[in-house]
Amino acid sequence: MSIRLGQIKKEVTMFLIITFVITFLMGVVMFFILKSNNNIKADTFGLLQMLYPALAAIIVQLRYDKENVPRGLMRFFKIYIVTFVLAMGIFAVGVFVFPTKVDVVLNGLIVIASLITFIMICSGNPVAYEKINMVLTKNFKKVALLGLLFLGLKIITIMFSVLIYGGLDETFKELVPKIILSIVNIPFGIALSYIIFFGEELGWREYLQVRLQILFGKKKGVIILGFIWGIWHLPLCFMLYSPETPIFCVISHVFYCMFAGIFLGYVYMKTENLWSVIIIHLINNTLAVSFNNGGYTQVISPMDLVAGIVISAIVFLPFIFTKEYKGEIHESKIGNSTNFYKEYNNL
Repeated sequence: MSIRLGQIKKEVTMFLIITFVITFLMGVVMFFILKSNNNIKADTFGLLQMLYPALAAIIVQLRYDKENVPRGLMRFFKIYIVTFVLAMGIFAVGVFVFPTKVDVVLNGLIVIASLITFIMICSGNPVAYEKINMVLTKNFKKVALLGLLFLGLKIITIMFSVLIYGGLDETFKELVPKIILSIVNIPFGIALSYIIFFGEELGWREYLQVRLQILFGKKKGVIILGFIWGIWHLPLCFMLYSPETPIFCVISHVFYCMFAGIFLGYVYMKTENLWSVIIIHLINNTLAVSFNNGGYTQVISPMDLVAGIVISAIVFLPFIFTKEYKGEIHESKIGNSTNFYKEYNNL
């Protein structure tokens, strides 16, 4: 028992070290570049950062379980690694050669990589992608319904915020068109940019959630994951999301990631399909940008902080009382991680 649990702890430790070392080293780079070069958009760093967790998960997967990675999935992993290397190369060169176009070139790379891998997954052998729960049609009805549920919950949180800050007139005149436009953009976003959301969700939900739940239990494991996920946003809070109020931003992200992480954990356990949380993450970011005037940067007041925490708790916290969070850990079925649970269910 202790040997196998020790193995899981080693994997989790290695994953976290890789993810956070890259994240905070690039955070330092971001600080100096943004201070010295006004032509670089801070959004560029946000795009790059979304790629780190999946890279860490792939590295650890290949370190400890390479012989069990199917050939088709190995090709997918190689393309992802190449995409990451190219993205970092474009950034490194672009900072000096074409600083105003770095974000454009990187987004072009993301579109190309997303389309190529999306076609690979749709046309490839589903057995290969079952290893990481990336079979698009698996539990498709649940994936679609829970995606719509999240969309509804996000709209509710937006309505709550509008009510707090001054009535519904703006909602129907300005917010409803934004909601409609965001919904229309979602299918295109899945095909053209899914790989950056895969970049987070392979790491957080498919890789780390399973292992933290084995180590700490279903509920505590997903809450710990949410805290880790929130703290991971720290460099972006200081340089992109809220440079004027970064501490409030960090606190806000920690609580939001813990509460939203409960819902995402529920969805992942319910659907056994990584596409479900990829799509929900895409919806979340699409709406966030749309309702923040097309950008990420904002000033967070104490009122904003408290209201955001309370609203997120009301909307997402109840999902921790669902049946997916009950029972012993080995009773869970999280996609292909079912085999992982079965391997450890007698520890």
